[in-house]
Amino acid sequence: MNRLRLASFGMRGYVGESLTPPLAIDFASAFATYVDGGRVLLGRDTRYSSPMLHSAVLSGLMSAGCEVLDFGVCPTPLLQYGVEPYQAAGAISISGAHNAMGWNGVTLIGSDGAFLEPVGGETVLDCFHARDFLKRDWRNMGAVRRVGDFALPYFEALAKHINVDAVCRADFTVLIDPVGGAGCSYLPLFADRFRFRLVPINAQPSGYLAREPEPRPRSALQMASIIPHTGGDAGFVLSSDMSRMSVVTETGEPTSEEYTLALIANHVLAKQSGTLVTNVCTSRTVDQVAHAHGASVVRARVGQAYVMSALADEQGVLGGEGSGSAALPAFSQAFDGFLMMGLILEAMAESGRALSDLLQDLPRYPIVKRNVSCGSRDGYRAIESLRQHEEFLDGGTVDLTDGLRVDWPESWVHVRTSQTQQMVRIIAEATTREEAERRADGASRVLQQIL
Repeated sequence: MNRLRLASFGMRGYVGESLTPPLAIDFASAFATYVDGGRVLLGRDTRYSSPMLHSAVLSGLMSAGCEVLDFGVCPTPLLQYGVEPYQAAGAISISGAHNAMGWNGVTLIGSDGAFLEPVGGETVLDCFHARDFLKRDWRNMGAVRRVGDFALPYFEALAKHINVDAVCRADFTVLIDPVGGAGCSYLPLFADRFRFRLVPINAQPSGYLAREPEPRPRSALQMASIIPHTGGDAGFVLSSDMSRMSVVTETGEPTSEEYTLALIANHVLAKQSGTLVTNVCTSRTVDQVAHAHGASVVRARVGQAYVMSALADEQGVLGGEGSGSAALPAFSQAFDGFLMMGLILEAMAESGRALSDLLQDLPRYPIVKRNVSCGSRDGYRAIESLRQHEEFLDGGTVDLTDGLRVDWPESWVHVRTSQTQQMVRIIAEATTREEAERRADGASRVLQQIL
């Protein structure tokens, strides 16, 4: 069963099964109560269920007296960026992001444009469970105003953080696949501002997602087969909300999403060294890149909300995750696909080197991922038992920041319960594929014995 997933920054579920309109109304009402009926931005993606959830969320917000600025179909990073200039108390994004078609979510964004931080999010959850909502009478209902002029100011602001002149002079041909999601209508504006030839793939807004929405090599095979024949200089494969991305080189190599952050870090940290914040299961490639530039790495729990919170605490210069995400706090508080594409194009333009050459600069380690099916409660219990398993620990260094991570000199493995599916996720990385597989399979075998 696909159960509802609640977190401090939002809810996700399988539509019609665990995620329903009444739940969306209550969740939006709880957020509206938290912001005391203030101004809230609202955006959605293109999934078949998003208009329905949009109506439900709008009802909950208006019932508490919120002034709602409706951005319509809008990538989550643009909505996050808009919070500050529109002086909003927060925002809600309706999007299934990188999850499969049947899934959708209601994501809460705070007054700083970041995913709602844990303390505020817990307050929203308390209100949601108690169903103790702010309610206005008929004379004080909230109002809704459609906003359609936010994209150009966003791209102008983005251009101030990218060497646009260098990108324009490079005269790139760029393939972009937004998987029919919220970013489709914004690609021409992006291409026009940065002056590259755009080759769009799966760029018609649609509730039907033409490929797996999570950017990774197997999601990029279509683009990989096309790019050499188009003369493309770079290919970008994105999630439906434009927050995650993997890249395809001009030679047709579909690279791991793990290298997106590392590629950007190698460029950004060369200009400004400082602290990089990522999660506990991001590749050691990032550590190697940071070390080369005299930068430090801080690891947080998995998830944009936790990474961005730690990034603010550490006053870091760059944040992101190995899932294909990056954020530049000098620009916004979002994992932003447009920003990521801009920075990679800038790196290519300023260096005069091909994307494949830039990737060759990165140390690469084989990563193996496994899943063990089980309920959340059983998963947490099994991971707790795994902590006591001496043979599995094998003298490694234990990190309990999020789930269980064990580090050895030549490898590491991370085990945690999934936030969207009934399973435990296992990620292992090592200097050889054989060692990574041995670590991942060992964790999987012990977990299955415990379960």
